[in-house]
Amino acid sequence: MSVAGLRFSKPSVALAAPTPHLYVANCGPALNLTVSQITEAFEEHGRVAGVSVADDSGTRVIVSFERAEDAAAARGAWNGKPCMPLLGLVMFIDYALPRKTEMAKQSEPVFFCSLDMEIPGIILHSEFVSPAEEKELLAAVDERPWQTLAKRKVQHYGYEFLYKVRNVDLTKKLGELPTFVDHVVERMSALPEVANSTEKSLPFDQLTVNEYPRGVGLSPHIDTHSAFEGSILSLSLAGACVMEFRKYHKHSYDLHTSKANYDSRVHGTHIMGRGLDCEARQTIPDLHQTTYFSEQEMIEPPKVKVERRVLYLPQRSLLILSNEARYGWHHYIPHHKEDVVNGEKVPRSSRRVSFTFRKVRLGPCYCQFPHLCDSQAEIAEVPVSIINAWGSKDNDSTVLGREYTICSAVEDNAVHDKIHGVSLTVSEVKDATTCKVWIPATPEIEKMYVQEVYDAIAPHFSSTRFAKWPKVAQFLHSIAPGSIVVDAGCGNGKYLGLNPKCFFVGCDISAPLVAICAQRGHEVLIADALFLPYRTGVCDAAISIAVLHHLSSEQRRVRAIEELLRVVRHGGKVLITVWAVEQEDKSLLTKWTPLTGKYMEEWVGSSSHKAKGNLSENSLHMIQEGDTLEDKSADEEQEFVTIFSQKFDGQEDSRQMKEQQEYFVPWHLPYHRAEIGGASAAAVARGFARKDDKKGAVVYNRYYHVFVEGELERLISKCAGASVVDQFYDKSNWCVVIEKSCY
Repeated sequence: MSVAGLRFSKPSVALAAPTPHLYVANCGPALNLTVSQITEAFEEHGRVAGVSVADDSGTRVIVSFERAEDAAAARGAWNGKPCMPLLGLVMFIDYALPRKTEMAKQSEPVFFCSLDMEIPGIILHSEFVSPAEEKELLAAVDERPWQTLAKRKVQHYGYEFLYKVRNVDLTKKLGELPTFVDHVVERMSALPEVANSTEKSLPFDQLTVNEYPRGVGLSPHIDTHSAFEGSILSLSLAGACVMEFRKYHKHSYDLHTSKANYDSRVHGTHIMGRGLDCEARQTIPDLHQTTYFSEQEMIEPPKVKVERRVLYLPQRSLLILSNEARYGWHHYIPHHKEDVVNGEKVPRSSRRVSFTFRKVRLGPCYCQFPHLCDSQAEIAEVPVSIINAWGSKDNDSTVLGREYTICSAVEDNAVHDKIHGVSLTVSEVKDATTCKVWIPATPEIEKMYVQEVYDAIAPHFSSTRFAKWPKVAQFLHSIAPGSIVVDAGCGNGKYLGLNPKCFFVGCDISAPLVAICAQRGHEVLIADALFLPYRTGVCDAAISIAVLHHLSSEQRRVRAIEELLRVVRHGGKVLITVWAVEQEDKSLLTKWTPLTGKYMEEWVGSSSHKAKGNLSENSLHMIQEGDTLEDKSADEEQEFVTIFSQKFDGQEDSRQMKEQQEYFVPWHLPYHRAEIGGASAAAVARGFARKDDKKGAVVYNRYYHVFVEGELERLISKCAGASVVDQFYDKSNWCVVIEKSCY
């Protein structure tokens, strides 16, 4: 009898008749028993056809006899009794049945040649390193310390890739790439597709080494555009796997049209006032890109058309991604212990180690895939008449603070102009009447854990925000009568109109909060703090209360300060307040979730935010506490962020606690609130929020970067024309008053 290729299972119920196959527990290679030893022992009872491991434990085997009666004899002799031929080992034996053979399910054909993929910019080199070189590379990294993430281990060289913001910190270089990869780098650099690439890829200055245990893959993602330029090269060692490439077609899931239900909040929100030089109640275009979902969209999420290609990555192969493959396709390694390759199941090795080589980008990305680019956010066509309403000089016009040149025709299909350190692209100018503009996009962490959260909790948040801080009130009352005051990040508008002798205008990125302000009669609009919709020097004063700590990078915080300075006149003053690390109530820090690379492995795109099932049947009351979508479907269409809560040990010194500045701060939305309906049920269902039945609330996490003493002043020192005239600590906040001396 041949047992080659057969797989077995232990019956769930006792069998009426014996089979030739035995499921033997407490026996196997993990107990230092070889196949020959096990075979020799069991052949005391009859001819053994074969011995195989039953699972990955190494402590269970399948022993197959030629005859069922011989298997019965062995079971009767040794089940639960010492087996003297195996040194007295006590084994537990049941009959086993061969599994029914099924054809492995294959959703997409697997390609072995990158040319067959028909994706521009993807190249695969097999056997790029020799087995000896592979062994040396693995030994080199195994001698060095690993950083442990949720499911895998990593090492970073050159620059650390920060998983929280999916980028690198250019100010913190770790050093040069290690010498043990010099020969690999030299060989890669000589490849024509690298050396002669249209986008500069050399020299490589960043290396990430990942160790993937068996069964661990990689969530669908595109390497951050703004982080790296040129080609990305990945060397697979110690094991092979399949990699799936996905292209989400824009016509089936449009990031811009999906917020159509919020269009009224833009087109119905206006601004008017002295010195703004715009027509009375002029409509302001929505110039920040964010994906919103109506409750109906959450109940019936739009169908996404996904184009797929699957490539087999052999051990010791080199994968090169450039151009469209790099910028326009998500890549993904399924979280499986075995891959299905054209109908055949191929087990993965116990580990796979990848060496990924990249070049750090020093400026914004201007790729041809702006809808996927974190440096670019697509803006609809903007009429030149509206542009000119904001003021112009000769051919220079300003759109939301971003200056560019209006042309009568398209010459190079794109005009780049750097203003205030941020690049703006104007593409497709039509008949000198309309143009299309691209501006830097909002990082995903801010979209999800600032903007989306405040949109969800706006009414409840507003009901808790009514007290005016004395220091803010003092500043506003010190402003001369007739002045125009801008409140950037106005929230529910509690400071708008505080000084009745001044004209107040406000803006906020949260549409529901802006709607609350509008209902109270304030002049407000929706806008991004980094792109304020006001002419340069149009205001006399500005305030930014509890806003900057929601921005996820120093560059963005500086940019927000520059915008506040831009919109005020020479001699105008700006008040800024931010949360401090030095909280008056020290216990608060223990209630927040510190964010570190170790505890937050990956950020995912907004396309992953889909509801679980049909929310009309999955109401808030039907969702159990703690339910999330972490039990993904087999094809893992939906990927979600897993946040691991880390609390500081009570004996940990205060210095380490003070050094921690990145947190998730919870907001508890009570069950009885009106806004607890479909949107919150959807948030819980997709793992974005959680239920806390003990407190009777849905809990949302808000992103905060809390400031240390002197940090705010340091950021201001980077801004031209800013003079600090006052600085103070008030109610667990660091506060500064700055004056614009020149711009």
